[in-house]
Amino acid sequence: MEDGNLLFYFFIIFFSAKIMGEICVRLKMPAIIGELMAGVLLGNYVLGIIDHTNHVLMSIAEIGVIFLMFHVGLEIRVKDLFAVGRTAVLVGILGVMFPLVLGLGSMFFLGYEFVESLFVATAILATSVGISVKVLQDLGLIKHKVAYIVIGAAVLDDIFALIVLALVKGLARGEFHALEFFLLVIEALAFVGFLTMWGPRLAGRTRRWIEKLNIPEGPFVLSVILCLGLAYLADMIGLAAIIGAFMAGIVIDELAGVYDLENKVKYVNEFLLPFFFVMMGAHLDPGAFLKPNLLFLTLLVTAIAVLSKMVGSVLACWKENWKTRIQIGVCMVPRGEVGIIVGMVGLSLHTITKDMYTVVLGMSLLTT
Repeated sequence: MEDGNLLFYFFIIFFSAKIMGEICVRLKMPAIIGELMAGVLLGNYVLGIIDHTNHVLMSIAEIGVIFLMFHVGLEIRVKDLFAVGRTAVLVGILGVMFPLVLGLGSMFFLGYEFVESLFVATAILATSVGISVKVLQDLGLIKHKVAYIVIGAAVLDDIFALIVLALVKGLARGEFHALEFFLLVIEALAFVGFLTMWGPRLAGRTRRWIEKLNIPEGPFVLSVILCLGLAYLADMIGLAAIIGAFMAGIVIDELAGVYDLENKVKYVNEFLLPFFFVMMGAHLDPGAFLKPNLLFLTLLVTAIAVLSKMVGSVLACWKENWKTRIQIGVCMVPRGEVGIIVGMVGLSLHTITKDMYTVVLGMSLLTT
């Protein structure tokens, strides 16, 4: 990709995302709807201005969602997560069980093979933390009890989804190893558990050392290094990079207010995040839904994805009032990038067909 073209893509993506976002905000809708629609319009299947397979643009999109989750972690206090921990865990567990069972059962009933059905079920069991969080931020609810439950449950859902995906990949290749699967589970629990319990304490002891730094914006620079480092570590052990970035924010949440880190990272997000939502929207091929059977299957899978998450979430928070239960259920519905990743893995392993990939992609974006 030439430098001139890259600058053009940066300009057109950012400009289109903000214009469409402004239109949606004026129509009393979240800005991310406009950003996703900008992606649909700019993508290969409509105007063909940007290529959704471009590795540079997809890498920038991934960095955007990494910084979103880092910012969320900075806004969340560990004690607040613990306060809703039991509810969040229950929402996460039921939010995985219902989609997995209903998705697998429905696809198997329709005559699809077991592994292909399991791939579709895996795609609908995860929640897109990044998209749910952005909607909560846009609505000013990021520090509400609902947000804490949703974030805790969604992070747990993503961990479950990646563990199940590792199992499904092994079955698809015919080389499942129980020991490797067990180690992945242990590594995931150890990573999240250690950083949640001990990370903030260790970070608090570094304050005196941080204040001795002479480089400009030293605390901010170190926070970015921690964010990228933990994102890489999470990715290396088999988790999603966004989980590592979220944990980085959790680790230094006590220092965030002291050094105004939340506002500084917020400005980084304002630039990077539109790339993520535009590139997600660019994956959608509106013309694929002109096939009646494909449209029907997409709507069916989407309905299963929505209802299973809603039912699981509502049952899990039975002690809350109905308004809170519905809010949590709705926030757990988006599948976003996680569903797309599962679909891409299935397609690369030749376990699902291109039509089934389109169904998974359509479900991921429609739920978003």
